[in-house]
Amino acid sequence: MAETSELPAVLRGLPALDTDAGEPGRLAELAVALDYSFAQPQLLRAALTVGSWANEHREAGWPSNACLEFFGDAVLDLAAADALWRRFPDLDEGQLTRLRASLVSERSLARAARSIGLGGWLYLGRGDERRKARERDGTLADALEAALGSIFLDAREAGVEPTLAVAGAFDALFGVRVRSLQPQDGLDPKSRLQQQTQADRKLTPIYVAVGEPPPPDEPHWRARVELRPADGPVEVLGEGEGRSLRTAERNAAASALATLND
Repeated sequence: MAETSELPAVLRGLPALDTDAGEPGRLAELAVALDYSFAQPQLLRAALTVGSWANEHREAGWPSNACLEFFGDAVLDLAAADALWRRFPDLDEGQLTRLRASLVSERSLARAARSIGLGGWLYLGRGDERRKARERDGTLADALEAALGSIFLDAREAGVEPTLAVAGAFDALFGVRVRSLQPQDGLDPKSRLQQQTQADRKLTPIYVAVGEPPPPDEPHWRARVELRPADGPVEVLGEGEGRSLRTAERNAAASALATLND
C-alpha cells in the first residue's frame, strides 16, 4: 500500500484475499453489481465483514465494517442529495430533505441490497447466522452503506474522483427508483391522503379503530379511514390492519389512496 495512503488507520494493511476460498472472484462479481472496479478489493471485503464475524475470527485480521458504515452513511446522503437535486431542481429544501429521507431509509437500503443479493456476500458470526441476519433490514442497510464508503475510499486512493465513483454505484442501486419518484412520494400515506382529500373535497380524513382493542400479548389492530361531509353520509375510504393502531391507520390510508387513484 502506498506511503501516502489517506485510509483510516484501521483500514491500512488489510490481509490478502483468500484465493483458496474464492474471495477474489466472489468480490469481483459483487463489484460488477455495484458498477465499480476496485483497485483494493480488500476494502470491499472489509465492508462485508460484520462485527460478529470479526470477533469470532480475530486472528484473521479483518476489522468489522462499523467504521465504513459510519463513513458510508455520509457518502450515501451526499449521493442521494445530488441525485435528487438533479431530478427535481425546482423543489425546495424541505421537499428534497423529505425525499432523501425516504430514499435512504433502512427499508429502502435493504431493498436495494436485496436487489443485488448482498446478503449472500456477508461474513457473519455463528449467532448472526442463527438469527438469520442475512435477511434483516438493519444488517443489509449497514452493509450497503459500508460498501458505498469502501467505493469512495478506494477511488480516492486510486486517484479517481470519488464522488463520481459513488454516483455510478448509487445510480446502479437507486437510479430506477429516483427516476420514477414524484414530489409527493416522500410523504407518508396519511399525509398524502390528507392533502388529496382536502384539495379534492375540502375534507379532512378521520381514523377510527375497528373492534375492541387487542390483548397486549397478541397485538393486532384494525382501523378504517372515513370522510364525514356535513351534508351527507359517512364515506369509508379504506381499511387496514397492523400490530399497532398507528400501523393500521397508515395501512388504511394506503388502501384509500390506492382506491382513489385507481
